[in-house]
Amino acid sequence: MAKTSLLERLKSPGPKRILALDGGGIRGVLTLGYLEKLEAILRKRHGNPDMLLCEYFDFIGGTSTGSIIAAGLSIGLSTAAIKEKYFELGSVIFGKKKNLFNYLSSAEKYDTRPLDNALKHQFGDITIGDQKLIKSGLCIVTKRADTLSTWPIINHPEGKFYQANKNYPLWQVVRASAAAPTYFMPVQLKVGEDAKGVFIDGGISLFNNPALQMLLISTLRGFPFHWPMGPENLLVVSVGTGRPSLRYTLKELKNMNLLNWASMIPEQFMNDANYFNQLIMQILSDSPTAKKINEEVGSLKYDSLNGAHALSYLRYDLNLDRNHLKAIGFDYSDKRIRELGAMDDHRNIDELAKIGQVAAEKNMKNSHFPDYFDINKPTTKPVMRITQGKKWNMDFQSCVKKPIPVQAVQINEPFEVETLEGLMKGKAGDYLIRGIEGEYYVCDRKIFLKTYDIK
Repeated sequence: MAKTSLLERLKSPGPKRILALDGGGIRGVLTLGYLEKLEAILRKRHGNPDMLLCEYFDFIGGTSTGSIIAAGLSIGLSTAAIKEKYFELGSVIFGKKKNLFNYLSSAEKYDTRPLDNALKHQFGDITIGDQKLIKSGLCIVTKRADTLSTWPIINHPEGKFYQANKNYPLWQVVRASAAAPTYFMPVQLKVGEDAKGVFIDGGISLFNNPALQMLLISTLRGFPFHWPMGPENLLVVSVGTGRPSLRYTLKELKNMNLLNWASMIPEQFMNDANYFNQLIMQILSDSPTAKKINEEVGSLKYDSLNGAHALSYLRYDLNLDRNHLKAIGFDYSDKRIRELGAMDDHRNIDELAKIGQVAAEKNMKNSHFPDYFDINKPTTKPVMRITQGKKWNMDFQSCVKKPIPVQAVQINEPFEVETLEGLMKGKAGDYLIRGIEGEYYVCDRKIFLKTYDIK
């Protein structure tokens, strides 16, 4: 890959690629099974046996355990290196639980020191604003508990809060994203001259699956990326940590105590967040990996916004239930499946790793990745975008609009018209125009009276 600065890479023309990684505690090792397969596919199609995911993806992000993996990938680690660390540290981080008194008094199930030390060792003195050691765009999703606001902390040098955030130690930002309530203590970060914010796991938000959040960051005008949308312009690859398909009986729910309910809260949030994100992302795309959302809406194959698709989208995840696991060769009891769904049981690492590898081999295909996103493809000149409110220094010529026969009807109530360019809103008294191609659009009443004559 050409030697360019991070800013040059983020602002360069051509297609852009986003990798979004879910939270899910120890189940992140299942994510690594998919990433190993993804890395192998990309290395083969680019003819580079040493290619790293940070070379292919321009913007990598994650929540909680996904933030740990994302940060590792962004500094140039291979998936094999990250997986080795996972196996090494899983039993240490989720090893010895605190006693019941400490758990009840501090709401901390595990000692944070092993996790802190592991992250410090991995990321050292790297800050979120390091423009050399962090080789791709990076997004770490965390949540500020004291203001109830979700914080996607990004490393784009032109971001509104980059100057305020750039000196955060990377390990500490990742630790904040992974501070799951009832598991680990919150993290304090400086948010002003004399103020500190209290941060917890980003999974306690709508963005435990950060794909939609990263799509918004990369395209909305308030953020610094401004990447153009379109199926040939933007690729989002989203990877989950396995979705436990849990069902509880009335007897089980009635017998639950406070601790049982508290331990269920993160999983409840994650399930809802994943459902919402997957719904929106499949509406915005025509994805070869689209799954059935539910019995009502199906896979959303024939749904879109105004008939157009906004991106290329791939989602890889696995339902942790008997049918789906049996289909890929794992026959477990319901009890064992429920155990595998735990976010903090380090004894599951080996089994989850095997499941992730087999699931990736069966479900991730080279054909899923359009060749126009290959990094060795020549880039095209970006499309010129004309913005309102700016004086464009061009050779404008005076001209008169030819008479075009259209039809119009005045509507005496507020109305909306769906167009390929978006939703047009009309006020009471405005006109609905039917054009020469049968298309409909709104015309303001004052403009209509100035520019049209009704026969």
